[in-house]
Amino acid sequence: MSYFSIALNRLSDRNGFKQADIARESGLSRSHVSRLFTGDQKALYDSDMAAILRVFHKDPRDQAELIAARCMDVRIGPGAELVEITIRGQPRTSGHALANECENVELSHETERAFAWLRSQCPINPDLEKHLVGYARLTGMK
Repeated sequence: MSYFSIALNRLSDRNGFKQADIARESGLSRSHVSRLFTGDQKALYDSDMAAILRVFHKDPRDQAELIAARCMDVRIGPGAELVEITIRGQPRTSGHALANECENVELSHETERAFAWLRSQCPINPDLEKHLVGYARLTGMK
């Protein structure tokens, strides 16, 4: 999954939108919207992004979260680790720009074990912890 697909799923749930609603309101095909939801659509044209943002026109913070998530997906190359993406006015928690304001989420035992194993792999891959934290925050975990 991508940061964008995680944000799109969460904001759609929060706003009560189904994929069909987003396809209809954005003018994008259902299959294209489905690929955006699953993260299978790697390239996102500016016109498609603008169409998705129009669906979330009632809340500029929702739009900002989608833009920030898209930016997180395209951060690559030398120096990318020095780039910080924030949403103005949004309270920051634990130094992560995309943290949301959800209550603490209690994880199942299996999920806790999976995250513990993934965290144990961080010495092998130092970037893994950064991505784990980003994913956890985007999905509402604290």
